[in-house]
Formats: sequence, C-alpha cells, structure tokens
Amino acid sequence: QTDQSVAQAGAQKYFNQTDFGVLMGRVEAWDNNFDPRLNFTFSTFHGVRILPAHVVGFSVGIDTYPGLRVMPLALGWRGFREKGKKYTWFAGMDLGGGSMILQKTTRTEWSESWFDGGIFVSPSIGVRKKPKDGNHSFIWSIGYNRQEASFYEGFYDFSGVQPFFNSNIPAGFSSVRTEKYAFNSFFVKWGLMF
Repeated sequence: QTDQSVAQAGAQKYFNQTDFGVLMGRVEAWDNNFDPRLNFTFSTFHGVRILPAHVVGFSVGIDTYPGLRVMPLALGWRGFREKGKKYTWFAGMDLGGGSMILQKTTRTEWSESWFDGGIFVSPSIGVRKKPKDGNHSFIWSIGYNRQEASFYEGFYDFSGVQPFFNSNIPAGFSSVRTEKYAFNSFFVKWGLMF
C-alpha cells in the first residue's frame, strides 16, 4: 500500500499548498519592553514533483505586522513521509525576500518615507489528512518566519547640489534616516494541498 500511494503521488506533477493562519511574536512597546503580537498570514505554494516524496517550487503570500504589510516571495521545497496512512507528516522550507508593494510611500513638503523588504526564511512541519476520494488534503502546520525589513525617511535637498561625499544618499535628498527591522514569528496554519 505504501509503494502504491507513493506511485500515485508521483503521477501528479503539479503541486499546490494554500494555507492561512496566525503569526505570533513580540513587538517593542517602549524602552526595551515588549508586547505580544498576533498577526494574519496567508501563502500559496506552487510546485513540481521532482521525486515521489519531494516537491520544489515558489510561494507568494501576505504577512501582516504592526503597521506593515509584506508580500513574501520565495523559492521552496516540500518533503513527505508517506506511510500509506490516513495522516502523514510533511516538512517545508521557503527562502526569498519580502516585497513592500502593498506599502505606500509617504510624502510631505520636506520629506519622503518608504519601506524596503529584506530576507525571508520560513521552515515548517505539518500533518496532512489524506482524502477518501479526490485530490484535496487538509493540512495543519507549524513553523517559524523571519522577515527582515528597512524603513527610510529621506529629507529633500533644496540646495540643488548632491553631496559627493556620500554615495548612499539617493539623488534629491540631503540626508536619509534608516531603521532596520527583523520580525521573528512562530506560526500556526491551516489549509489545503492538492
């Protein structure tokens, strides 16, 4: 039965995992004091089965953080421990970056502020409930997300002379203030595989 289930899984090349859940972490409130946070996460993974128990592909999603929405874009892997049983284990790893396309640039008379995405890493493990009929499986997974991001506030240069001594300052700005963030989250997700 195990060999048969693996062979059936290998017959279907396209693979999809779509799930949603919650991100749990901490956010700095004031003076090195932290408050717990609970945020929404959604992702969809599209892959190709390269071996009966291994899939590679790409994922896209939406993760929310306090005052921030990030779109993770990543390459990923899914592996399965098939035993021909009703419930089977799977594992995953996604590695990529966060897009800030959902964040608006804020402009005033004197300044402009914006976000840039950074490295995104997300290992996970889960359980899949095999369907009695059809190809859709219900899944539950837990894992870890690390999303890096940067905030920039640039002050316009009204002198018309670009500072030559600092090439890190974009054209049109006299100075730029930078803040770096790293959101570390534990997540719980529910969804479907097919």
